[in-house]
Amino acid sequence: MSLYGMMRTGGSGMNAQANRLGTVAENIANANTTGYKRASTEFSSLILPTSNGSYNSGGVETNVRYSISEQGPTTYTTSGTDMAINGGGFFIVEGANGSNFLTRAGAFTQNGDGDLVNSAGYTLMGYEYKAGVDPTVVVNGFDGLTKVNLASDGLVAKGSTKGSMGATLNSGDAVGAESKTSLKVFDSQGNALLVNFVYTKTAANKWSLDVQHNGASLMNQPAMPSKNAAVSGNLDPAAAVGDTFTTSSNIYDNTGLLRTLDTVYTMTAAGWEYTVSHAGTPLFSDQFHANEFDGAGDYIDPDPEEVPELTLGTGTTIGPIMTTPTGLTSKPGPSTIALTFDGSPAAIGTPVTVSFDAKGQLIGPQSVTTGALALGGSVLGSLKVDITKTQQLGRAFTPDGGTIDGSAPSKVAGYQIDKEGIVYVKYENGTLDPRYRVALATVQSPDNLIPQSGNVYSQGVDSGVIITGFAGSGDFGSIQSGALEGSNVDIANELTAMIESQRSYTANSKVFQTGADLLDVLVNLKR
Repeated sequence: MSLYGMMRTGGSGMNAQANRLGTVAENIANANTTGYKRASTEFSSLILPTSNGSYNSGGVETNVRYSISEQGPTTYTTSGTDMAINGGGFFIVEGANGSNFLTRAGAFTQNGDGDLVNSAGYTLMGYEYKAGVDPTVVVNGFDGLTKVNLASDGLVAKGSTKGSMGATLNSGDAVGAESKTSLKVFDSQGNALLVNFVYTKTAANKWSLDVQHNGASLMNQPAMPSKNAAVSGNLDPAAAVGDTFTTSSNIYDNTGLLRTLDTVYTMTAAGWEYTVSHAGTPLFSDQFHANEFDGAGDYIDPDPEEVPELTLGTGTTIGPIMTTPTGLTSKPGPSTIALTFDGSPAAIGTPVTVSFDAKGQLIGPQSVTTGALALGGSVLGSLKVDITKTQQLGRAFTPDGGTIDGSAPSKVAGYQIDKEGIVYVKYENGTLDPRYRVALATVQSPDNLIPQSGNVYSQGVDSGVIITGFAGSGDFGSIQSGALEGSNVDIANELTAMIESQRSYTANSKVFQTGADLLDVLVNLKR
């Protein structure tokens, strides 16, 4: 064995223990760092080739590993913007240079611009709510992410757009009897207004419903384009080839305008063929075959069939239409076909008819829509009011109070973050306005992420592809507001590792010192 090799082996051992002491020192220094993940030093032997009668000592190599996937203990705070992830996933943050990183350090506070940043200065990223619609995540990248900014907008007012109103109507009321209730709504400037719901009995199981403000009707039912048609009548199977007849039908286009369709039926060798036209322009053709009727002449395919969307002009269409045969026959006798379409035009200032079945349960409609009303500088917007909780029973008129969105002018009073990562702005009046949804990310092998300064991680070759998502979905954990994930360092284990490394370092130094002493003896053999 070479004395130099022995000294190199001792030096290798001291260097390995120095690396281990380095990770121990880093762990102890970050024992109280939010979201810090413990580093550890793993050893592997380095073996050199050995010849007969001569041993070549090798050494030891070290590899630093990080316990990134090991969750730390949860501590609770008084800040609503502090967050901990209970389960898998990382917060996505942005550095000063615009690059995105992953972190478990969720101690976020507002900076001077209102952005949520953690103690290392990294900005929290999320998806913005737009018009109250839950954002769509981009699963394979950071596209669409924006900084979570909670800067105060001062006083904020929100006009009402939707709500609900239910009531129990008295089935014993006489025709013409009237019942009223009111609902407080908000205009575009946050002014509170009262709208009245006026129910008037028109017949058995039927009432008219008018929504009014200061005695004027607000009803503005939107146009309902035709979507369904019932086909009935007879097609004479004995008609001569070439015989024709024409029918006309009324249908509502996509704007609610009433149109007239002409349908020409022509007898052919294969059966009755028909062509649908509007203002002389053919739109659609099809055929009733003889084998579509049974021996008695009744139509044998009762299932609805779809007529595709038909274009009448620029921006104007009808359909698609689902046609349902109702008593269609092919029997000797006059040929006559009737097409009955649903749909309705826009109705302004006209109460809607509310119908009930024999048990007093609502048949329809499910909701009513009011028109916008100018109020001398502000606007009461169109309201869509759900009335599905309306019923008719043998008891006195009883309204349920109703609900409505919108709010009067109010200051920001704080923030709330739920377990799904939705960030709400809380106003003084108690209203919660969703602004952002915090994005999470993960990789196939979290322990192989590359640590960066500031307790953040970047994607590595061995970590796998980054996948983004929301808390509570897939492999992502839930978000706990008012809490932080602590360091996963165990001080007792680190102190034990420190003592072990110190003893091992001392033993390796003895090997190195012994080799040096033997080398002195060898040099001094000849004097």
